[in-house]
Amino acid sequence: MYPKIITTLWIVLLACPLFAQEKGETSANRLFHIERSKNRNLVCYDINLRADGLLNLKQPLEVYWVNREERPGEVKGLSGMERRFAYGYKVTQTGDNTCKVTLSAYPGRELTIYREGDNYLCTIEIDGQQAILQKLYVKAKESNSLMVEYVELTGISRTTGQQVTERVAK
Repeated sequence: MYPKIITTLWIVLLACPLFAQEKGETSANRLFHIERSKNRNLVCYDINLRADGLLNLKQPLEVYWVNREERPGEVKGLSGMERRFAYGYKVTQTGDNTCKVTLSAYPGRELTIYREGDNYLCTIEIDGQQAILQKLYVKAKESNSLMVEYVELTGISRTTGQQVTERVAK
């Protein structure tokens, strides 16, 4: 009896990372995400490829919410308002399987999406150097959660391979 229970527990434990991946916690296509001080939910930015495996230049990013609080693992698209004013993006330039975009709420810096080897990367200038973007953290003002106190960018330096961070006050 005990070996059967132990085997069942091992199967459940081994399946947990797969379940989390299916539910949006991780993704092989993830370029970066946005974390917020308001709650633990994520806004995820995944690469959007055409059927032939090349970058969809008209819509290079798939953007969606991953709920990590009320309904853990639930994945939900952006509303029209969120896309337009906060978490959406605009394609500013396209090339051969590469493009440049700006984020709706942060148009001051351009992101470059391109293929390197078998992977797609998203680069941006962080602290004066080109870096592979990993995440943005948005700190809301305590007095008004709709107002931003600062945005912190985190990535990996293309020059040194070290993590770089820059805090930009709004």
